[in-house]
Amino acid sequence: MKKRIPKLTLTLLLMVALAGLVNLSSCSDDEKTPPADKTALTSTIDDADELLANTVEGTNDGEYPAAARAALQSAIDAAEAVEANTAATQAQVDAAKNSLEAAIDTYEAAVITPIAEADLIFHYKFDEGTGTTITDQSANALVGTFKTGHADWGAGYPEWSADRNGDANKAIHFDEGANIEIPYNTKLNPEQMTISLWINADEIRENNRFLGLQSWIAYKFQLQSTNRPFFTVHSSDDAYFDRDAEIGLPINEWHHIAVTFGGGNMVFYIDGEVAKTWDNTPGTAMSISGAPYNLVIGQDFPTDQYAPTPDNFDTDHKIPLAWGGYFHGYLDEFRMYKAVLSDSQIQSIYDREKPQ
Repeated sequence: MKKRIPKLTLTLLLMVALAGLVNLSSCSDDEKTPPADKTALTSTIDDADELLANTVEGTNDGEYPAAARAALQSAIDAAEAVEANTAATQAQVDAAKNSLEAAIDTYEAAVITPIAEADLIFHYKFDEGTGTTITDQSANALVGTFKTGHADWGAGYPEWSADRNGDANKAIHFDEGANIEIPYNTKLNPEQMTISLWINADEIRENNRFLGLQSWIAYKFQLQSTNRPFFTVHSSDDAYFDRDAEIGLPINEWHHIAVTFGGGNMVFYIDGEVAKTWDNTPGTAMSISGAPYNLVIGQDFPTDQYAPTPDNFDTDHKIPLAWGGYFHGYLDEFRMYKAVLSDSQIQSIYDREKPQ
């Protein structure tokens, strides 16, 4: 006769069996979902932190916009939150790593790159703050030297001054013929060109000249009449083109101005925007390499080369002092290119250099 298992005992046995199955199931689940591997995510976070630590926020070439740095920091913060989450799945960890890698790529692409670097003739930032020379940021290394103005103009001398951001000794003030000379180089005498700078005039005056290569014999840049940006270039066809922006600048204010010459056009820009386009300036710029003179910032001709009278001008083309001019005001961030920059390139220069 078979023995019957009491109902209570059978129930207990069933409960034990079920408990075992639950435990087995739990063990099986644990084996299928191990903790997420965060090694790659941690490494990517370290790379992003190092990138931020070794790059600089700013508006100069090689620096990064503030918005780009803020975006990368936000991506780092999000990745670190996933890294710290003990319940994060492998899919979430992988997604965080991929997102941060994309943010790194975006950040690196935002680096401020030189504008038309191969065409840059000179770039004087005027950031030295002391001394009697200015350093060229271009590959041409065209050093400029402070010079005293003509005695008849008051013998002024360049002075280090605050720039458009109010930073001390980051710009230069000119008056009474104070000037900076750059030794002649054929690179300073291109066939077409772009000139860009920041300017703050102390007064409205005729012949408020801040750049000259033998004045109008090659080219000169100035403010004239109602403080209008005014450019003169002597073409290889022996034509003289005098054009202006047809817009006057206020005094005692910083403004960015630029002019381009080439391809039959002369275009003026104020604060990054086109102010005036002239389409009647054909040809290329005249070369003075046969009888060269130094380029001058702050006036239109070397101080010791001005002629006392115009008597021999038709023969030697030395600019008479009475026909010359000097600048009264502040200058900063002087650039020159051997190419006609586009509207967007001029806008880019303004955007990166405008007051912060």
